Amino acid sequence: MKKLPILLAAVFIMAVSVRQASAATFGLSASGESFSVGDNLTVDLDIDSQGVSVNAGQGTVRFSPDILEAESIDRSQTIFNFWLEDPEIDNNLGSISFTGGSTSGFSGVSLEVFKINFRVKGVGASSIVVSDGAVTASDGSGTNVLVGTRGIDITVAAGASLPSGQISVLPPVEQITRPATPAAALPARPEVIVDLYPDPAAWHNASSPFLGRWELPEDITDVATLIDKNPSSNPAVSEGLFDNKTFASLDDGIWHLHVRFRNNVGWGPTAHYRIAVDTVPPAPFGILSSSGTASTNPSPTISFFASDALSGISGYSVQIDSGDYESVAGSSFTLPTLVPGTHSVRVAARDMAGNSTETFSEMEILPIESPTIDYLTPRVYVGEGGLEAAGSALPGYSVIVSLKDAEGAEIASTVVLTDESGNWFAQFNDPLRRGRYQIEATAKDSRGALSLPVSSEEIRASSKPIITVAGIGITPEALALAFVLFVIGAFVAGRIAERKLSRRRRGRTVIATRDMMNVFNVVKKDVDSAAAAVEKSKTASPPEIKYHLEKIKKDIDKMAKYLVQGVEEIGK
Repeated sequence: MKKLPILLAAVFIMAVSVRQASAATFGLSASGESFSVGDNLTVDLDIDSQGVSVNAGQGTVRFSPDILEAESIDRSQTIFNFWLEDPEIDNNLGSISFTGGSTSGFSGVSLEVFKINFRVKGVGASSIVVSDGAVTASDGSGTNVLVGTRGIDITVAAGASLPSGQISVLPPVEQITRPATPAAALPARPEVIVDLYPDPAAWHNASSPFLGRWELPEDITDVATLIDKNPSSNPAVSEGLFDNKTFASLDDGIWHLHVRFRNNVGWGPTAHYRIAVDTVPPAPFGILSSSGTASTNPSPTISFFASDALSGISGYSVQIDSGDYESVAGSSFTLPTLVPGTHSVRVAARDMAGNSTETFSEMEILPIESPTIDYLTPRVYVGEGGLEAAGSALPGYSVIVSLKDAEGAEIASTVVLTDESGNWFAQFNDPLRRGRYQIEATAKDSRGALSLPVSSEEIRASSKPIITVAGIGITPEALALAFVLFVIGAFVAGRIAERKLSRRRRGRTVIATRDMMNVFNVVKKDVDSAAAAVEKSKTASPPEIKYHLEKIKKDIDKMAKYLVQGVEEIGK
């Protein structure tokens, strides 16, 4: 896994796809599981992309160095066209490390990474597995989509090998023992069923051991089978009586499974079941644009041509940016009208077996000349229409004029044509709510090519004035606001005046209270003096008593005067 960041970085640079990835597996397969010393063994390392487009992989194939010796690597059918790390054989450790990738994306059930040619050198059991693996999707960011690996186990026993050099230990054929019903004619042709390859007329992209089965009539005594590339072979060597058999995995190509029955009359006609296998995706290809990689043409035509050496090309699919794929029957496609900017184009070529190869390209759509906005209605009132805008663009252009709110949401839109001088005019008559608006204008030519949009200054929709004073319009909202401010001002002024008056009254009350207390103190003093004079009246003279009484009278008069003045001052 130490090399994974390097691999992902390389894939990110070379891939521009946006497809979401899900899962993929590494798988190892061989034509047999039991061998003898001296045999040669070929092991295929494949990727099952499970419908995901992938473009890189890394890992380490591990085996027992005491039993197997890797002699060579065959990359003639690999899906990768560059290697960050060539497959490196280490027979001391029993490992083969690799890191490979492709500038195209591939999808299939048995995408070949490489073949390993082993020589069997020891007796015993050995597992061949893939560890430290990663498979990256062609999603533009090198997402690791590997979810599992499938290894194989082999057994090497002492003894001579078959002429082929391999002894297959596929599940043994289960023989059927029964008495056969005598027949008066040759058997009918068998009805063969192969679940892995259900359609004899179709191509398939799976390569693994498979089961063939058939129904046995009561009169059958022998069954003969054969797999080869001859469509008309007639096997005649009895293998016993059985109704199913597991066959070894097939290399790419067109094969025929021949099955034949015999009864007491003789061998009947042979069933020839076609099995077409193609696990190799179409060859990488390129994308050409009629307008080049940068043009003002909003709908360029692209062309592409892929080849497949075995099953042939069944069709193409085209994806623009992150949109849906669109199936294409031919080898060209006119893109839908695109807005200015850079767009990614991905084309997938499918072969008749369902394998696919994807290639990528970027196209820049250049904008045409933008229009101008030279006039806007100076005042726009709430609840009224009549918003006008005018400007200029090239003659023969149409202008898409949109009214948008402060958040950029489109309120209304219209398309107007320029006149001979290139002038354009647009009007929006729908009533507007209070708020801020903008006019946006985009030019469009006869091909559908667009300019970059231009925006006007801010437009404010306000209430219409009910009166005009000194050239200033007064709206209902302004009048209501003025009234509210007047009421608030009057209330505040009243409160201020009341507080001032209250403070003044409190001051005058303090002064009056002080004066009255002084008068009361004087009267009290005089009363005390008079009382003392009365107490000693036996010795006091009448004039003295009369003096004190006159003084008390004057003090009372003075107190009355102060009281009247104090009350009058408080009331002011």
